[in-house]
Amino acid sequence: MEYQRGFDRLVNFSDAVVAIAATLLVLPLVELADPGQSDSFVDVFREHGVEFYAFVLSFLVIFTQWLSHHRVFRDLIGYTPALMWVNFVWLLSIVFLPFPTKLIAEKNGYDSSSSTLYVATIAVSVISMFVADIIVSRHPSILAEDSRDLERVRNGAISSVLILIAFGVAFTSLGLWSLMILLLTKPINHLVSRRAE
Repeated sequence: MEYQRGFDRLVNFSDAVVAIAATLLVLPLVELADPGQSDSFVDVFREHGVEFYAFVLSFLVIFTQWLSHHRVFRDLIGYTPALMWVNFVWLLSIVFLPFPTKLIAEKNGYDSSSSTLYVATIAVSVISMFVADIIVSRHPSILAEDSRDLERVRNGAISSVLILIAFGVAFTSLGLWSLMILLLTKPINHLVSRRAE
C-alpha cells in the first residue's frame, strides 16, 4: 500500500488529466471562432448549436464524474495497487470522452453508434468508481477512521445498474436521452436506505 506522498501524486495526476480532458472539449468550439468571419455569436450558435450542446453536456459529465472521484478519494490516506488500476481505467474513460463528444456533434446527435459509444464511455467511468468504492470498503486501513460510509457502495451499485440500463436503451431511438435514467439514482438510494432502517 502507498501512503501520503504517493497518494498525493495519484490524486494530483488524476486532477490534471481531468483538467486536460475538459480543455480538449472546448477545442472544436475554438475552431469555430474564425477571425476572418464577421458572423455574430448568434449566427455561429444557430449554425453550430449541436457542438455547443455536446460541449456543455460533456463538461457536465466530466464535472459530475470528477465529483464522484473526489467523493471516493477525499477521505483516503493511501491506496492499493488495485485502486490505482481502477483509477487508471476511470481516467482513460474521462480522457476518451472528447472523442465521442466530437462524433455526436458531427452527427447532430442522431447517430445511434455515436450515442452508444458516448453512453458506454460514461458507463466505464461510473462502474470504475463503483469498483473503487468496493476496494476502499475492503481496505479500511487506507480510509480515515472517521469517514467509513457503506452507503456510498450502495449508491455506486445503483448508479452502475442504471448506467447499464441507459447503455441498453442507447441502442434505441432514445439515444442520449437514455442518460436521463441516472436522475433516478438519488430517489432509489433514498428509498432503499429508508427500507433498510
